[in-house]
Amino acid sequence: MGRLRFLISMLVFLTLCMFLFANAFAAQSLAPDFALNDITGKKVKLSEFRGRVILLNFWATWCGPCKAEMPSLNNLYNEFKDKGFVVLAVSVDTSEKSVKSFIKDNKLSFPVLMDKNKAVSFDDYGVLGLPTTFLIDKNGGIVEKIMGEREWDSPQIKERILKLIGGKK
Repeated sequence: MGRLRFLISMLVFLTLCMFLFANAFAAQSLAPDFALNDITGKKVKLSEFRGRVILLNFWATWCGPCKAEMPSLNNLYNEFKDKGFVVLAVSVDTSEKSVKSFIKDNKLSFPVLMDKNKAVSFDDYGVLGLPTTFLIDKNGGIVEKIMGEREWDSPQIKERILKLIGGKK
């Protein structure tokens, strides 16, 4: 029984360390640059958006919470897109067909990139679950790593985006 408690304690400790390390990484580093194709096949580089605040969202069409947050993400993008803000959604789906259909059905207006082999999402960004979103400042620094579904058009998030853009409330 003592050995089982020790193993459980170690597992909890290691899980906590991973969580703390992931958040420390997110809050103190530059966002890794990458190039992925959008759904039309055009290559898009993260560094092309330097000078703007970026919400980098990793998602999939088979992920219920991912799909649920897309309307509010689209609202946020449409409100701030002309003020130095961009949403980049990176789909880890293996089929572009399902992604294109989802975009059309939900009238999404922000860029959607494909990471079919998951090299950017899982290798470069260490995404462990979906949705996972990174808030990136104008200089390319990761400000925050957000795991799980959010209401992206909430007053609190809008205020945070405005502060990063440098606008007034």
